[in-house]
Amino acid sequence: MLKSTLICVSLLTCSALFAAGTSPQLVTHEQLQAVHSDGTSSFDDSGPLTVSVEGILLNSPEEYLTPDPNSTEQPWFMGGQWQIYVQGEGSDHAGTACWMGQNYGNGPGDENYTNQQWLDELARLNRDPQTGHIFRPGDRVRVTGTYLFYAGKLNINENHEISEAFDFTVELLEPAAGLPQPEEIQLSDVKNPDNTDLFDETRNTGGEYYQSRLVKLEDVEITNPENWAPGAELTASNGNGLTLPVKLGLGKGFENYSCPEGQIDIVGVFDQEAPGYPPDSTKGYRLVVLDHHGSSEVLGSLDTNRGNKPADINGDFIVDIEDFAELSLHWLETASGLY
Repeated sequence: MLKSTLICVSLLTCSALFAAGTSPQLVTHEQLQAVHSDGTSSFDDSGPLTVSVEGILLNSPEEYLTPDPNSTEQPWFMGGQWQIYVQGEGSDHAGTACWMGQNYGNGPGDENYTNQQWLDELARLNRDPQTGHIFRPGDRVRVTGTYLFYAGKLNINENHEISEAFDFTVELLEPAAGLPQPEEIQLSDVKNPDNTDLFDETRNTGGEYYQSRLVKLEDVEITNPENWAPGAELTASNGNGLTLPVKLGLGKGFENYSCPEGQIDIVGVFDQEAPGYPPDSTKGYRLVVLDHHGSSEVLGSLDTNRGNKPADINGDFIVDIEDFAELSLHWLETASGLY
């Protein structure tokens, strides 16, 4: 049994390496995210290993997961991580998460990126390969790569391999095309009356319908504001027995502002992190909030700037003498009416 399993794995690996070098197939997000009745991927049954999807970039990766390199070897410690969400447009009512980690060898893979290799990968993925444009939320992009099913959704990723054959790419189609308007939803749109997750294998309703898309969850209250902190998990409730986990990102607003109180709306990316092992892919829906800009009525942010160090005065993503020159040029000046 062990020998046949090893042969099977070897054949799959060889097939994957071959497929990774073939021409990608352009698919819609809806096609890519199709599921069976148990929530597992149906596209993964017979689709090609390398695909391209197009849509609007919803987030800066460092707003969600820390990209800082850390090559520490310990079980399942991924070190630096990078993830974006790309939302389909028009009739393509779906979206796709794209993920990369530094230390695959600590988990299901064979090798880890060194710290420098990881930084090189970040520099490659964060910039358009043709123009050098640094990607920002609201850009229209094309993502091309291999994929794996994880925790309820099909992610474009490197199949836990550091080989260049598994590198995925992000290309700029149109800068600053604009973020989509968040879809307005109620908890009853994604939860059953008994507060279980509303799963629909056709993906026409429930959590699957909104997965990896920008939404505004209306008329809820945070029941555990004491957990407020970057990277924390909160709970949103409508007061009538329906609740939803809210995963906070790493935006500075979670340090600079307090959790809004009372009835609010929440703007974020609808996500799925299916629980259990093997995971139950019909469950685990949540809302990811990347940053907060201090509103007392809306938790979240639609800001499209991409952050850097506070001293990056001119916004070129480098802190250098040019920032000091710009600061000095306007030293002690104050905008009219703000002092």
